[in-house]
Amino acid sequence: MRRAVIEVNPTYVSKFLPKGFFDDLDYIEGKALLRMDFEKGVKIAIFDIKMKEGAALEDLKMPDEFTILNILGKKDNTHMCLTRAKYKKSLLKLSELHFLKVLTAENIIFDFPFIVSKDKIVFTVITDNKYLKKILEVLKPLGFIKNISFHKPTFSEYNILSCLTDRQKEIIIVAQKNGYYNVPREITAEELSKKLGISKATTVEHLRKAENRIISHIVAGY
Repeated sequence: MRRAVIEVNPTYVSKFLPKGFFDDLDYIEGKALLRMDFEKGVKIAIFDIKMKEGAALEDLKMPDEFTILNILGKKDNTHMCLTRAKYKKSLLKLSELHFLKVLTAENIIFDFPFIVSKDKIVFTVITDNKYLKKILEVLKPLGFIKNISFHKPTFSEYNILSCLTDRQKEIIIVAQKNGYYNVPREITAEELSKKLGISKATTVEHLRKAENRIISHIVAGY
């Protein structure tokens, strides 16, 4: 299994959206996927929908396939919405929308980030290498993909350390346990290096590489 964060060419996707879709919309960001019924082509999810200054949620020109079922919360101009998407079988038969059929197959797990804005559209899937290859074979010739990055799939916040090497994991855990990341720090890099029995330069290098991997993993697609 692999996790692929795919940045889409906005120009390609925009032609399938209602005219003026981004006039009042700042961005849509996925928060939770609650249900995916492949047989009926129904997806129920929670999204943050941020409208532009002065625009109301009612101004959003949503595609016919999407419905806002409930507004769960609101902060400033950002609405947390329970939504439903229903893809019609007739829609999936259109040759130019064949990519939707590929992306709604049963052996795909949708993950986050999921972001839609005028300048950036990102979605994330987890699937086996064989089907991932099929996805790329369908999407690449369309000019659909702008950028793609691959990651090891993780299903728990604690598994984020799996993106590190064993040595990086060991050092960053020791650093955390000894207060290196507290504010103010309870241990210096030099003191930490003595505990680890390695040089200060090596300690700092391992920490920086580990921190960079963790941050890159968290913000992939943003």
